[in-house]
Amino acid sequence: MRNTRNGLVLVAALAGVSCTAWGQGGRAGRAAAAQQQQGAPPAAQQAAPGGAAAAPGGRRGGAGAAAGGGANEFYNYDPNAAGGMPVGEGAPVETHGKVTVNGEAVAYTARVGFLPLRNATSGITEAHVFYTYYAKDGATDRPLVFFLGGAPGVASAWQEFGGLGPKRIRMAADGVITAPYTWVENPNTLLGAADLVFVNPVGTAFSRPDTPGRAAGFWNTTADTASLGEFVRGFSRTYSLTGSPVLLVGEDAGTGRASGVALYLHEHGIPVSGVALLSMTPSADAAAGDTQYITLFPSLVVAAWKHKKLAPDMNNMSLEQIAGQARQFASREYLHALYKADRMTDAERTKVIADMARLTGVSKQFLVNNDLRITLDRFNGEILRDQHKGLSYSDARVAGFMPDTGGGGRGGGGGRGFGTPAPPLDLAMSTLTAPFQLGYEGYLRKELNYGGNSGGLYYLSSGGVEGFTATGNDETSLSGAFARNPNLKLLVGINYYDLHSPFYATEYALAHLNVSPEVRAHNIMVSHYEAGQLAYMDSKALAKLQSDLANLVAEATGGKK
Repeated sequence: MRNTRNGLVLVAALAGVSCTAWGQGGRAGRAAAAQQQQGAPPAAQQAAPGGAAAAPGGRRGGAGAAAGGGANEFYNYDPNAAGGMPVGEGAPVETHGKVTVNGEAVAYTARVGFLPLRNATSGITEAHVFYTYYAKDGATDRPLVFFLGGAPGVASAWQEFGGLGPKRIRMAADGVITAPYTWVENPNTLLGAADLVFVNPVGTAFSRPDTPGRAAGFWNTTADTASLGEFVRGFSRTYSLTGSPVLLVGEDAGTGRASGVALYLHEHGIPVSGVALLSMTPSADAAAGDTQYITLFPSLVVAAWKHKKLAPDMNNMSLEQIAGQARQFASREYLHALYKADRMTDAERTKVIADMARLTGVSKQFLVNNDLRITLDRFNGEILRDQHKGLSYSDARVAGFMPDTGGGGRGGGGGRGFGTPAPPLDLAMSTLTAPFQLGYEGYLRKELNYGGNSGGLYYLSSGGVEGFTATGNDETSLSGAFARNPNLKLLVGINYYDLHSPFYATEYALAHLNVSPEVRAHNIMVSHYEAGQLAYMDSKALAKLQSDLANLVAEATGGKK
């Protein structure tokens, strides 16, 4: 890694940080090659740790900006530009509202604005981070929950406006968002349990570096962790909240971020009381070798069950029953079969193929052609092939038309590595994103009276982060945080229908988490939701999630409100 003199946001202070910084970055692009930023200052030209970069947006984002300008830069942020729009300054905009939670009317003040991030040595402001903050009126030292967004490039508006803020986007009973894109009071907001801060990392929402050339310097694990850690520190001091217990919430590829920030804050004088990880990124161990097929398998079974592709007796099981059978098969017979491979007897092979076909709804020939190793894309090309449909990876309950690409698993022909169909359009996310963004921007302007950045672009899921260099993993950061702070409380939210985060892969990672027996027995709470990636946008799952998060706040703070 190149030595830098002009590091961003207290990078010099990071030399002594012992944390393994967060996560694998955006999931869709973990294998992408690192891109060197030409013409950027030294901080932005820092060599990528490990030489890997991840595309922005994770499961929700698109491909990031392409360097070099051109028509694409009408939307995408260019970190190589000579100059950029001024970043918002001035006092936060305040409004007042009221929401009913558990039968209690909660009056609150909402604040929308920017917090500057200053270099500890020079005092120069290097970026401004955009946030929304909801505080219950008349209360002091309440727990303070910081929502840190999702994968690199993804704003925290999803958590705020999707289900945990005091107002929520208006949706039909089936979760569809239709025009006009308005909002409603949210009785399942977490505001009854804690004050809420929705933080947007640099490159998301309206958060920007003060000059474009500094942007790429924020898009790596170490700087991302430091900048958000310093946001928490600066925010607490700006609003005189240093006596408030701090909790952090991360989602999808941002779960490693929350773990890393918890460790960073502890090592920089700010204790963290609790962390919530929603839809965790699969650990490297859970997604490697034959383990990847074992940890994915139960999610495939649940998806097939949801679409009534199994035998009648299995279709009639409950979700917990079918998931239990899938876990048992994966950890026993399937594990044994993959370990023995060609050493299986004919009887063993015949039985495991029959059992896999019964549990997944695909043909025996398909399983034989794929050597019993079912990848997500091949399964997706096969399970609804008769309907020309594919599953939404973000929510396996949702299926949509998928043109026949031929080859691979689409007819049972071919084996591993040949004719793999391209990943399908994720219908669940594609129908949500545009109306969600329009609704949220309207909420900012009309409900919260935010008038700034009128000519700027709000980056909800992509466009503001070109490429993210990622190292480390969730469980290493978590283990480090627990080792230093054994009183830390953790909630892990697992979604049955999120195919990007297979539920058995998360359970596998938790089972291998390197923590003390006392921490494992008393500090870790795990909850499962009948939902896809965005549990808070499913009304039934949201009620349970809100209750679980409120319990985490109570456990982490001794019930302080």
